Amino acid sequence: MEIAMGVQQMVALGDDDLRLFPLTELLPVGQALSVNTTYLIVSLVSTDSVSSNPILLERPMTEWNMRLLLPLLESPYYSPQEVLRASLFCSYKGLLAGLFSPDSAAREEWQMIVAEQRLLLQQAQKQGTWKKDLKPVYNALSRLRPKLHPFGLEIAISSSYSAYRLVSLHFPR
Repeated sequence: MEIAMGVQQMVALGDDDLRLFPLTELLPVGQALSVNTTYLIVSLVSTDSVSSNPILLERPMTEWNMRLLLPLLESPYYSPQEVLRASLFCSYKGLLAGLFSPDSAAREEWQMIVAEQRLLLQQAQKQGTWKKDLKPVYNALSRLRPKLHPFGLEIAISSSYSAYRLVSLHFPR
């Protein structure tokens, strides 16, 4: 299977949506994360497997975990706080449509939700309630982190403190 560097792919199997995230430089060569957005399952898969079963590791996630994981996988090196907060405060269906739908109206609606969260966080910073308004994101990230460790991934805050990123537990940062 040929994979474009840093670009997610989608494979539709019936009603299940499977998305493949190569995560170049975060996972070993020949491995990727496969995410089933319907059944909330994350799998570490071999992309150059010659065996019949390419699944190396599989874990179920909660919808709450998936809401943060998907934006992090879509933009693994820089996921702004407003995007992560928006992912928690919209419908799961709306999140999926906003991130992955080819429909421009769904993507525009998602961008409006993100813009609203950006404004809310700017106001919170002015009012001194920044930490309080980000508490749902902090709590959700703390529950997601240990679920990513078996896949060799960790979540780190960016140097600007305005975004999060995925980092490898196996490779130097």
